[in-house]
Amino acid sequence: MRRRPGATAGAAGPPAAARSLTGTTARGFVWSFGGGVGQALMSIASIVLLSRLLTPAQFGAAAAAGLVVGLAALFSQLGVGPAVVQRKDLTDEQVVAASVFSVVLSLALALLLLPLTPLFNSLVGLPRDSGLLRLLSVSLPLSGLAAVPMGLLQRRLRFRAMTVVDLLAAGPGAIGVTLVLAVLDFGAYSLVWGVLASAAITAVGYGIAARQPVMVLSPVAVWRNVRPLLRFGTAYSLSQVGNWLALNADNLVTTNLLGPGALGVYNRAYRLLSQPANLIGGAADKVLFPAMAKVRTDDQRLRNAYLRATSLVALAAAPLSVVLFVLAPELVRVLMGPTWSGVVVPLQAFALVLLPRASYKISGSLTRATGAVAGGAWRQWLYAAEVVVACSLGTHWGVSGVAVGASLAIVLHFLVMLRFSSRIAPGLMRAVLSMYLRKHLPVALVALVATSAATALVRRADAPVLTLLVGSAAGVAAAAVAVVVLRRSFTGELEVVRSIFSRTRTDSGTAV
Repeated sequence: MRRRPGATAGAAGPPAAARSLTGTTARGFVWSFGGGVGQALMSIASIVLLSRLLTPAQFGAAAAAGLVVGLAALFSQLGVGPAVVQRKDLTDEQVVAASVFSVVLSLALALLLLPLTPLFNSLVGLPRDSGLLRLLSVSLPLSGLAAVPMGLLQRRLRFRAMTVVDLLAAGPGAIGVTLVLAVLDFGAYSLVWGVLASAAITAVGYGIAARQPVMVLSPVAVWRNVRPLLRFGTAYSLSQVGNWLALNADNLVTTNLLGPGALGVYNRAYRLLSQPANLIGGAADKVLFPAMAKVRTDDQRLRNAYLRATSLVALAAAPLSVVLFVLAPELVRVLMGPTWSGVVVPLQAFALVLLPRASYKISGSLTRATGAVAGGAWRQWLYAAEVVVACSLGTHWGVSGVAVGASLAIVLHFLVMLRFSSRIAPGLMRAVLSMYLRKHLPVALVALVATSAATALVRRADAPVLTLLVGSAAGVAAAAVAVVVLRRSFTGELEVVRSIFSRTRTDSGTAV
């Protein structure tokens, strides 16, 4: 549908004053979290099957190609998608200009990458004539197509539509295509084709759901309308490049110093723990960014949103962290088989830092929502430097040493971002750390004792599936009992849960 030029894009539903942003945000989190659960379950199922169909070297080769394309993707849009979410007033011309800009730039980068493939192959430890990177570059223009529609859906808080598309992209797209091709002995290429299928479904699905305006703009008009978005988007991209380096420097160090085979083992451990981290922190970030952007001038509401979201994340992440640490041997044995025993120690290292890894995403939401992306950018680069140094030192102890180094860098980055968030909303750091000690540490300790005791009893039977079931059930039950006992400390969190099911549309001073 074509709207008149200059009309404001992204309007949806009744005025904000007629709705509770807390309730809307909470329900959005439920949809994002539910979709994340579905994707995590499908991803775990694919790990179970693919670990028996592909070798560590094949996983490592596909991951190495993904490093290059992942970095190129950050430059392919210059943050216009998030800028669409963050901008207070958005016109149809700006939406169209942002779409044209992201598609053209991502296509240009994909074409530029083709002749440079042999060079980048050598940099990430692949044979110079490998075709994995060349094929994977097709995902760049597909990501460019999806960027602005995704931003519009986030801006309108339409997380249900996003969840449906994400599940289709992850299930029939990435996992379905990869499994079929792996059975047909496509090797590492099966993983790449799965990524392309997922990117295509995402681009088409988001485009249909967003129903963005359609109009013809001259190149001059495109540049004039996209330029205001680039003020935010460029700084955001610099931050994301730093974040990419931080999240992938360990992979670069591993593949260059230990080889693609070691990268395959390390990447499996990282992927296993990325499921709960993305499930908890990623869902919160996806919802909190647009919600915080709407109230970015209200310091008290921002502070309340941050504290409540951090506590909810900790409520899930802290007990899960200790359960995964204790049950890591059985988890690897059941999901991946005995040939992947090298994944156990890296998995335990990542399990211990699940809470800070999920929580620093909330600091990122606050940073972007308030427009403080420049300050967040150099902290991402600092994080990247910490990862490079720690992981390089860790290579002396193999893959396990790299995992420990990356885990230490995660903790440092969490503290740095928490301190930065305190500058935006004073007093946050002390409040968050105090909250962890008073409320969440007791719950985690109870879960640790219960999981360890139950696991020690059942392990004697040498039945890993039974050990997983009994140990995880004991940990979750103990954590739930601890929350009930300490329920007066979790009043705010329980209010959010109740708001999910509430039908009230009245905004309040305690809303997010």
